[in-house]
Amino acid sequence: MKKLRRLLFLLLVYSSASAQQTPFLSDAEIRMLINELSGDRAFEAIRILTQWHRDSGMDGFFQASNYVVEQAKKAGLEDVRFIEQKLEGPNYTAKSAELWITDPVELKLADIGDHAVYLSDGSHDADLSAELVYIGNGTKGELEKMDVAGKIVLINGNPQAAVANAVWAKGAVGVISYTTSESKSQFDFPDQIAWTRIAVTPPEGKQGTFAFNLPPRKGDILRKMVTSSTTEDFFATGKKVPGGKVTVRVKVDTEIGKAPGRTGFVEGWIKGSKYHDQAIVITAHLQEEQGSANDDGSGCANLLEIARTLNKLIAEGKIQRPLRDIRFWWTDEIYSEYRYFRDFPDQPSKLLLNLHQDMVGAKQSLGSRVQNLIYAPHSITSYLDAVFENIGTFVIQTNNSFITAGRMGGYPRPHSRPIYSTRGTRESFGARFVPFFDASDNLNFVEGAIGVPSVALINWDDNWIHSSEDDLWQIDQTQLERNAFIIASMAYYFGKAEKDQTSLLLSETYAQGSKRLANDLQAAFNEIQTVTDKEEGWKNANIIVEQGILREIRALQSVSKISGNDAESNKAIANAVAQMKLKQTAMQNEIAELYKRMNGVTKAPSIKLSEAETAASKKIPVNHPVLDTYFEKRVRGAAGTILHPTMRTELLNFVDGKRSYYDINKALQAECLAAGNWYYGVVKLDDVVKVLDANVAAGAMTLK
Repeated sequence: MKKLRRLLFLLLVYSSASAQQTPFLSDAEIRMLINELSGDRAFEAIRILTQWHRDSGMDGFFQASNYVVEQAKKAGLEDVRFIEQKLEGPNYTAKSAELWITDPVELKLADIGDHAVYLSDGSHDADLSAELVYIGNGTKGELEKMDVAGKIVLINGNPQAAVANAVWAKGAVGVISYTTSESKSQFDFPDQIAWTRIAVTPPEGKQGTFAFNLPPRKGDILRKMVTSSTTEDFFATGKKVPGGKVTVRVKVDTEIGKAPGRTGFVEGWIKGSKYHDQAIVITAHLQEEQGSANDDGSGCANLLEIARTLNKLIAEGKIQRPLRDIRFWWTDEIYSEYRYFRDFPDQPSKLLLNLHQDMVGAKQSLGSRVQNLIYAPHSITSYLDAVFENIGTFVIQTNNSFITAGRMGGYPRPHSRPIYSTRGTRESFGARFVPFFDASDNLNFVEGAIGVPSVALINWDDNWIHSSEDDLWQIDQTQLERNAFIIASMAYYFGKAEKDQTSLLLSETYAQGSKRLANDLQAAFNEIQTVTDKEEGWKNANIIVEQGILREIRALQSVSKISGNDAESNKAIANAVAQMKLKQTAMQNEIAELYKRMNGVTKAPSIKLSEAETAASKKIPVNHPVLDTYFEKRVRGAAGTILHPTMRTELLNFVDGKRSYYDINKALQAECLAAGNWYYGVVKLDDVVKVLDANVAAGAMTLK
C-alpha cells in the first residue's frame, strides 16, 4: 500500500511538471524549439562581428553587413539584400592612429590596432608633435587664462568639450581625453576605454582635429606626469624622468567622404503562404563600436539563429511554413527604420508587429545584469503585450529556482524546464517585465505616425556598454538561447495565428489588462492619499482610471488584427469590451469611497476643468499626412519644458487627430502615474501644450 501511494504521488508530481507550459505553444512545440535553438551557434556569429568597428557608414559596418548577408542566405532566408540608404553626414573610417610620448620618455599610449575606440570617431588626419597641457574638465572658465595655442590638451571628460573650447576657440591642435562611457565612475572602471566621438564636420572657418581617449588609470597617470614637479618612473618604464613638460607624437590616417554618405540595413525573408500585408519584423542593430558583443552583436547573432531554426524546422516538415511573412532586419540603429518608413511610407501598413532584441547575451553574474522585457507604451498597448508576458513568464519560471516547487514539489533542480547551451552557464534567468523604454529600434515602430506594436529585450544595468570591454568574455550562450526562444516562439505563434486564436488572445489580453488596472487602482489610491491638494489628487485618480479603461479597450480591440473581419470574433471582442467598461464604474466607486473616508465627506467632488484645461480641450492636433514631411519637421521638445525623454516620444505617439491637447495630457499623465514619477518623471499640462504648439508651428502638425 505504501508503494502504491508513493507511485501515485510520483505520477501526480510528474504529470503536473509536464503541464508547466504556455497556452501559445504545445508541449511538443516547446521541446522542438528548445532542442533546435543554439546559443552556441549564435555565439560563433558574435565572435566574427566583434572584429569590426562598425559605426554608421564605416568600412567595418559594410564588412559586417556583408557577413550578415552571407550568413542569412546560409540560414535559408529569401530575398536577402542590403538596402542602401542615405547617411546624413559623410562616410568615415579611421585607417590607422597612434599616440606616443616622445619626451621625457618614449612610450606608446594608444594604437587603434589594439582597439578602435582609442581614437574618437570623427577625428581628422594628423602627423605632428606638440607639448601636452592639462585643462581639467575643459570648461571655458578653466581655459580663460590658459595658453593652449599650438598644444595638445589633456581633458578629464568628454573630448568634444575640449575640441570646442580649446581647439576651435583657443588654437589647440588636438585632444587627449580620459573618461568612461554612460557616466560610470572612473574609480570602478579604471582600465575601460570609452567609445567617444567628436564632430567630423568643423564649424565654418575651422579645421578638423583629432581626439584620443585613454582609460582613466592611464589618463590620470598622464595627468600626474604633466602636472608634477617631481622625478618619478610614472608609467613603470624602468626609467625615472622629470614631470612637468611632456611632448607627445600623433599620427592619424582617416578616410572622410562627402556628405551625404551611405549606410543601410540587411533584410531577409521567410515568405508566408497566405498573408503578405501583415508581416512580422524581427530586428537587431548591426551598428556599434568594435567589440559590441552584447550591444548588439547578441541580437544580430540571435536573428541569424532564429532564421536558421525556423527554416530548418520548415524544411524537415516539423512545422508548416508560416501564413504571414517574417522579415529579419539588421539595422543601422534607429536611423534605418526612420529612413525606410520615410522612403517607403506604404510599408508600416503592411507590418503586423515588431520583435526587437538588443543586448540579449549578458553573462548575468558579471555586474548583476537583468534582462528587461519591455512592453509597448500605453499609446499602443495590444494583444502583443499579453503573448509577450505569457511566454516570457514561462521562461522566467522554468529557468529560476523556486523553493516550494523545487524543494518540496518534486520538480527538477535547479530549474524545472531549463534552456541551457552547450558552452553556456547554468545560471538562472534574471529577467523582469518593465514599462516602455525608447532608446532602441523598438522606438520606431510604436511611433504614432507608424502604429506598429513592438516589444523588446534589453539587459540593464550594463557596465560594459559602449566601451572596449563589451566583448566576448562577458557573453553567456545560455542567455542568448533563452532570449532567442522568447522571440522565436512569438514569431512562430503569430506566423500561424488566425481567427481560431481569438478566444485565447482575448482571454490573455483581458487577464493582463485586469492586472494593469489593479496597478492603476493602486496608483489612483496613492494620489488620493498622498497629494496635498485634495482636488488635484481626486482629479488625478479619476484620470488614471479613465485612461486605464480606454487603454484596455484599445488592447482588446487590437485582437481584430489577428482575427480579421470575422463576425463571431467581432462579437467576442465586443463582449470583452463591454465587460471591461463595467470595470470603470466599479473602480470609480472604489476611489470615491476612499476619498470620502479620507476626507470625512459624504460625496466626492465633481471634476472641474481649469481655464488652461478647457482651452487645451479645444485644440486637436493632426499629424502631417506625409511621413517624410512629418519626421523632417517634428520636434520632441520645446524651450522651458521639463519632460522625461521617453515621455517626449510618447506624447507625440498619442496624436491621432481625435485626442485634444487635454486628452493627450491625461493619457500621458496616467501612464507616468501608473509607472511612478520616479520612472517617467512628472507631466504638466503646460509642457504638453508647449510641445504640441511647437510642432504645429514647425509644420509637423495642424490643428483641427
